[in-house]
Amino acid sequence: MEYHTTEGIVLNKTSYGEYDALYDIYTKEFGKIRGRAQSVKKEGAKLKGHLEPLSMVRVTFVLGKRGERLTHATMTRFWEGMRQNPEKLFAALRIAALMNERSFPGQKDAALWELLLESMLLLDEREFSEEVFRRFADRFAPFLGLHL
Repeated sequence: MEYHTTEGIVLNKTSYGEYDALYDIYTKEFGKIRGRAQSVKKEGAKLKGHLEPLSMVRVTFVLGKRGERLTHATMTRFWEGMRQNPEKLFAALRIAALMNERSFPGQKDAALWELLLESMLLLDEREFSEEVFRRFADRFAPFLGLHL
């Protein structure tokens, strides 16, 4: 079994069964992955609290028969500045949704990673949430083959 470790930004969390969850994470080295965290909803689970949507994480996973299985995660950035402002949080959620809907698992793109990371950092540090989203959308369009 080969373990992979990388940085990523959690785009989405979906419940899976009673105790598991699926996480869509855009990673620096692997592009988008959809990792399953087993028993993450149990009290005392080692991954619990480290995989919050819109957080930056260092994640370790293995490729299994049913996709990626998350084995370790450490939250590296929670972006409190962004989370304390409803407009910034809404812009971040829109960016994450767009990334999640329009990017495909396994398609690594360093420029797309940099665009996502830069947008989250700007939302955390500045007040211009709509401007950051618009800039992201304009720069994201060519990745989709669109020219707005």
